[in-house]
Amino acid sequence: MVSCLHFRWLSMVVGGLLVFGMAAAQQPVAFALQVLGVSGQVEAQLPDVSRKRLRQGDTAPLGSFVYTQPKSIATLVWLPYKARVKLESDTQVQLMPTRILALQKGRIWLGTPPPPLGGRRYPLPIQCGRVQAVGAPDAIFSVALQRDGTVLISVDEGSVLVSAANSSVLVQSDLMVLVSPLGSIIGPMLLTKQERLLWDMGGPR
Repeated sequence: MVSCLHFRWLSMVVGGLLVFGMAAAQQPVAFALQVLGVSGQVEAQLPDVSRKRLRQGDTAPLGSFVYTQPKSIATLVWLPYKARVKLESDTQVQLMPTRILALQKGRIWLGTPPPPLGGRRYPLPIQCGRVQAVGAPDAIFSVALQRDGTVLISVDEGSVLVSAANSSVLVQSDLMVLVSPLGSIIGPMLLTKQERLLWDMGGPR
């Protein structure tokens, strides 16, 4: 059941997206994933189904899939949000035509750096199977698809609204949730020692 706090938070998210949508209507906005850094081998499947190896500075447009091979890591900039998205080894994402970032394999870490004076940060919409997560503009969080199909979402800073199977929960900093393959949300709960260690070792900073 969604609380009043969740409704207020969701209203803030929708408001932020509407503001961004009005700005986009006034001028062309290119949604894309731009490579900020690569360690190992990272590839993209473009909307025309062609594949290419990505290097620093390359851009994958809307509709593209981006893959990291085993023992490879990539840091992307999600344009035009200017969010940083770190793909762990053996991870696959798609920047969907709906402008949502879909995690299809592995783990991502993401958040938007503080903007310059007068700038804005925006909510970040993520999808992983039947799970939807929307990070608050100041959120730094991680989404992982585990081998058994469980989705793990953990929050380092800010808050993330997680929805699945007609239920929603607000996950705040230093908390995490697990979502079963059937859509049952377990948590929020404190970050486990293992999850905190992963943040210390692999977070987006």
